[in-house]
Amino acid sequence: MRKKRTTRPLLRGLRVGLAALVGALALWLAWLVGDPAAALNDLRELAGSAQVSLALLSAELGLEENPAGLSGWNRLVLAQSSLLGGVLSAEEPEPSAPPPEESLDLVELDPPGEDEEPGQPPPSAGPAEGIIPKTMVAGSSAKYVTSGNLSVYNHTGYTVDIPALLDNAPGLSAEGEGPKVLIYHSHATESYTMEGSDVYEPSGDHRTLDTNQNMVRVGEEMKAVFEAAGIGVVHDTTLYDYPSYNDAYTRSLAGVAENLEKYPSVVLCLDVHRDALIASDGTIYKVVAGTVDDCAQVMMVLGSDANGYPHPNWRVNLSLALSIQSALAEKWSTLARPVVLRESRFNQQLSTGSILVEVGTHGNTMQEAITAARLYARTVVELMQQNGSAG
Repeated sequence: MRKKRTTRPLLRGLRVGLAALVGALALWLAWLVGDPAAALNDLRELAGSAQVSLALLSAELGLEENPAGLSGWNRLVLAQSSLLGGVLSAEEPEPSAPPPEESLDLVELDPPGEDEEPGQPPPSAGPAEGIIPKTMVAGSSAKYVTSGNLSVYNHTGYTVDIPALLDNAPGLSAEGEGPKVLIYHSHATESYTMEGSDVYEPSGDHRTLDTNQNMVRVGEEMKAVFEAAGIGVVHDTTLYDYPSYNDAYTRSLAGVAENLEKYPSVVLCLDVHRDALIASDGTIYKVVAGTVDDCAQVMMVLGSDANGYPHPNWRVNLSLALSIQSALAEKWSTLARPVVLRESRFNQQLSTGSILVEVGTHGNTMQEAITAARLYARTVVELMQQNGSAG
């Protein structure tokens, strides 16, 4: 406590000093060029530099030791400032998780940053209590595009023509040599609500390094279904979100590119996650397939080029997801939540067979997630077999 009392005045002094310096530079520029508008632009460029921005933000937020190591929340604060936003990299921003499909006063569980306290385990590993089950379906928002039993939750400005996309969906094939499916996890440490024998040592809020209790386990279950059908699978079990959650997609991007170069036979890339739904009052929701007992829902998330980054084949990926969604709906009408179309790319620019799959939420149990993952994989297997025998 004594250290904080000593350093806070110094930090405030630093902040005031920097503000005074910036103000003085602004007056000097205005006098020098005789053009206030040009001076303001120069000032913005100066204040948007990484050094000044980080110093100001660090002083304001009390980041004493490592101001450059900004958490996700601090980066969000910085991005909202028109003056300080220039500190953020010009690279594509880390994709955010998709929001809930309905306006149910739900907000997403904010993933812990690398400098935040890890979550605490629940008091017991007995049956989950206080978690509300819900079957998520298309809502009434104008963002929903629906055709028959298919819906897309469209977060872009693009027009989505579901029938046309289905007509042009690529046919997955298992023919030929080599593995056909790549399974990986940008957020591998995501985990579920503990229940029964599914217990783990947390590494964060509903996160664990135990690969038998996080998304690696779900990927293994999907892999087993593909391999039982004679379809080769590459399962990348790298924990891309540990020890640092920030830039997990950047690290998994490199991993996917390496695997695709090593295994050119791959036709389907699945980035397997779980979602998180929590109400503003703290209530946790789990998603359940009403047509299957003890089964979570799955949700496919597709990227686009709406954020300005190249992704020429995003419609091919979307059409593939819709073909899978259609096959799922024929068997289990509510196993899949509406497809979500987002502005971020989610690494899907690397392949025309790339899909992000959310299996359940943090409120679901591992066993509910496993049931959903197996049914999803079985459906994809059948689609692949329709286009030729497994090679």
